[in-house]
Amino acid sequence: MDIIETDPKALTAALSLPESLKIRNATVADVAEMARVTQASWQLAFKPFLPQDVLERGTQEFFQKIWTSIVNKPKDNTALVISNGRHIVACGASGKYRTAHNPVSRRVCKLKAGELYRGYVLPDHQNKGLGQALLKARLLKLYEQGYQRAYTWIYAKNTQARAFYEKHGAVSLDSALGLTMNRYPFEEVCYGIEVNSVFNDL
Repeated sequence: MDIIETDPKALTAALSLPESLKIRNATVADVAEMARVTQASWQLAFKPFLPQDVLERGTQEFFQKIWTSIVNKPKDNTALVISNGRHIVACGASGKYRTAHNPVSRRVCKLKAGELYRGYVLPDHQNKGLGQALLKARLLKLYEQGYQRAYTWIYAKNTQARAFYEKHGAVSLDSALGLTMNRYPFEEVCYGIEVNSVFNDL
């Protein structure tokens, strides 16, 4: 059973989304638009603290390659989009904890561990509950897949994202240097959240 596709109307209501919006699984046909959403959100969120040369590498082509890789591996990842019927306004991914991708941490329990990553909302759709809906939907997918705990690594200087996850019950567990684009080291903070906490607000 796919918890996202079973009853879209009920899910939309449970996630407190307007009826004009729909959350669904992403397809290969979506990746170009997902890359556009990602770039716009990424640039806005990270411009205050990432160097300009790093920001310039965050092109739509760069993000399209990443989303294509995620969507083409459905056994390892779940990619979701929120659409208004014409355009994608938010997108995100979750899946098995990516040990090889993330900084080394002894505070991460890898047994039945999932990961939340790649969560983006178009700038003109932010602060309307879409980020919360995307978080809950990804937690629901992890719950459906049997994961008990989820982790996410966030730039230490990304105070807005850190406050968002803390507001929804995530706990800061560790910090370490991570690599952006496999070459730029930045301090990151690891947050953990119980997957079944999603049901507290549904």
